[in-house]
Amino acid sequence: MDSSKRACATSSNQKRKAQDSMMVTCRRTKFMATYHLQNFSVPDSVIFYIAKNPKTAALYLKMDLYAPDGEWRSGCLPLNLTKYNCKYWITDEIDASARGLVNRNIFSPIIPKIYQCDAYSLRLFHQIISFADLSLLISSAELIKFVNVGGGHVPDVPKAVAALEVSLEDIVAVAIKAYQISVNKPTIAPKTMKALTKLPNFTKLDNFTLNNVSEVFDIDEFYGYMKKNQHTKLFLTFDEQISDVFKNRLETIIDEILETKHFNYKPPFINFTGLHFQKYIKLCQIYFPH
Repeated sequence: MDSSKRACATSSNQKRKAQDSMMVTCRRTKFMATYHLQNFSVPDSVIFYIAKNPKTAALYLKMDLYAPDGEWRSGCLPLNLTKYNCKYWITDEIDASARGLVNRNIFSPIIPKIYQCDAYSLRLFHQIISFADLSLLISSAELIKFVNVGGGHVPDVPKAVAALEVSLEDIVAVAIKAYQISVNKPTIAPKTMKALTKLPNFTKLDNFTLNNVSEVFDIDEFYGYMKKNQHTKLFLTFDEQISDVFKNRLETIIDEILETKHFNYKPPFINFTGLHFQKYIKLCQIYFPH
């Protein structure tokens, strides 16, 4: 290329850059013409607080949290919740599972990043969680399902972690908006049933399901409550390791239910390994009427 052509190309580039610069300047000038410095009647610190602490989730990205394989997702999108320097507002659902060898404690790292949790559904499978963390997640939940939740129910967990185990009555006590609770292998003590009956929100539950319950459970306390229960559908299955004496007590209660013609209470469903199949079928027909 000769010098005249190089000079022409250089001149053309300079004109294009000048035009681009003028366009940017014009757009900025047009934008700044509508910009006005706000003079609020309250201190800037208050405005900053309002901006950082909105009262509705509409100002944030609404989020459902799923962890089907031990890693957080929102829908189908993977999420590294510890990566971003921001707070999270959770709405709708939390569904966390950690079957196998995947991470069983995925909540602790993200709890400090949760600004607010309004999830109506909380489903945890094979998770270790402290009571403090649980209290933050459960208070808005209407539908709750726990399967093997708590240090005592996860194999090969250090004793220090097992101490985080949360009792059944503590779970129900903080589930103030729940109308359906299902817990597999609940952490119970002889006092658990009596403690539950003293909780106002327990008596308002529509459905209460316990699976794989140990014989530590006070079945006589349950029987007394069962005879007065007018609202909650109670569903109980017991651990395979319960004693024959405990099985006999359960069967006595079951026989009474089956022999009742007209119920003045809400009949529960009770099952254990060894219950005669015909009795099981009749209980199903009573508990699940067509």
